[in-house]
Amino acid sequence: MYSSKMVSGPSTEETIHRKMSLINIPGKSLDISPEFSLADEDEQQSLTSATSKTKLTPQSVQDAIGEFGLFQKLLYFFLWFPAAAMAVGVYASVYMEYTPNYQCVPDDSSIQTKYNPAEGNMTCWSKGESSVNSHCSSWVFDKSVFTSTVISEFEIVCASSYLKTFATTIYMSGMLFGSFFFGWFGDKFGRKAAFAITTLSLATGSVFTAISPNFPSYVVARFLTSCGGMGLFITTFVIALEFVGTKYRTLCGIAIEIPFALGELYIVFLAYFIRDWRTYQLVIGIPFFLFLLYLVKIPESIRWLLSKGRVAEAKKTVFEIAQFNGGEKPLWTEDICGEDEDSIEDVTPKNLGICSLLSHPTLRIRTLIMALNWVVATLGYYGLSLNSARLGNDAFSSFALTAAMEIPSYIFCMLSLDRFGRKSILAFSQILAGTTCILAGILPEEPQEMFYIKTGLALMGKFGASAAFAIVFVFTAELFPTPVRNSAIGLCSTFARFGGILSPVVAGLAVYAPSIPFIIMGSSCCIGGLTALLLPETAGKPLPDTIEEACSIGSNSEETLVSKQKESEENLLQKC
Repeated sequence: MYSSKMVSGPSTEETIHRKMSLINIPGKSLDISPEFSLADEDEQQSLTSATSKTKLTPQSVQDAIGEFGLFQKLLYFFLWFPAAAMAVGVYASVYMEYTPNYQCVPDDSSIQTKYNPAEGNMTCWSKGESSVNSHCSSWVFDKSVFTSTVISEFEIVCASSYLKTFATTIYMSGMLFGSFFFGWFGDKFGRKAAFAITTLSLATGSVFTAISPNFPSYVVARFLTSCGGMGLFITTFVIALEFVGTKYRTLCGIAIEIPFALGELYIVFLAYFIRDWRTYQLVIGIPFFLFLLYLVKIPESIRWLLSKGRVAEAKKTVFEIAQFNGGEKPLWTEDICGEDEDSIEDVTPKNLGICSLLSHPTLRIRTLIMALNWVVATLGYYGLSLNSARLGNDAFSSFALTAAMEIPSYIFCMLSLDRFGRKSILAFSQILAGTTCILAGILPEEPQEMFYIKTGLALMGKFGASAAFAIVFVFTAELFPTPVRNSAIGLCSTFARFGGILSPVVAGLAVYAPSIPFIIMGSSCCIGGLTALLLPETAGKPLPDTIEEACSIGSNSEETLVSKQKESEENLLQKC
């Protein structure tokens, strides 16, 4: 390796000759004439390595902090907790809004104050002394499963039962809004700012949910919770991905989904021991405020800083991480050519907005295809959930079984994505979820053996749907450049929420034929899987930082772009 300070004294030819003579090329004489170009792979790596240590580029940043050093390992470990928080905060309603058995209390009755199983269940009419049925105005609820739920406390039953569906629609809308708004917010103001505001939204919404005095205030608090929960997961995912190197991106991009499944299992654990919904929600919500302590140590994304031209802050962060990891300090402050405007431009991509996702032809096609895959993954997920609700014999085993099924799907993705590629595994997962969804819907209920077959299909479908959800996060992040990466994931996740909102409508078509919802959802998944094959492959490629880099993925221009970058590095050294 030659010295980076060899910039004056000898003539240009002598300098180049000395640089060449210090490169050990097996089988070749060291006395290479300076007029010959350096085309050997070892020589090219030497040039790239030298540039990496003396010029500020995204690649030199990655070389300085390492692919997955001690700092990244610790950061990634602690990011698992906010990743799990989304599932805990948003899906806590599974048990808070549990509908227990109930009985109508007649208006003229002053005796019945407890639920009596012998009197029948789910009654909405009362029969007074005149033996004339009338609408019920009060109920008693079965407290054998939960002592108190939102449904029993606010009496969301009978004529008011539609309010439960309304609440579900509202917090799904909150996830939609949170995906879009916080995706844009993270690209505009930074990942760290987005982490702070989404944490506050999730934590305050969760606490306000627990102390809601009435049902309308409960719905508003749930909207705030779902906004923050969805935004926090997107922000956490992007932070986790932007600090690791290409070699570990698949592992980290998929493994960050595992805490989501663990968060669902944590819900089951808490609900099993805490049967009052207000106490349950407080235990869930208060610890979320601890994530604000992360802001003391969590750094801003280096890629985002460079995309905004904040080079000094990016350097400071790189130095701190490199020092923490015990790596070699970069020589950027002693740039062999000086930190002129050209070098700044290399690391400062054009400032982009979310509109560029639809205005640029290549990005527009990718956005539409990925948005479709997000939507159908959501439809398939909920379609299979309709059938998997009967997998267990109680309120806990059913949810736990379907949640646990997600973990093997994530392990499958970690083992297969780099080997077989993103688009092929995404297509396989979507088609698997689609075909099992269709089969689960059209198979008859009888004989009894069919129940086990449908259960197996439901679990296979959940496997495929969970894998598809994990892949679309990673694939979307790799297809779009740094300035709009958060926005791209947020926009696609926004479309996914439309799928979640539409799924109850599609499910309602079962009144005409039970198989219709499953056929629609399953067919949609299959179509989404086939369109995924139109996308370029991103496995093993570095994250793009500019539109040019993003659009070159999978095209002939990718090789041209790499050649230009290498030529630029050679010119830089020759100028010196």
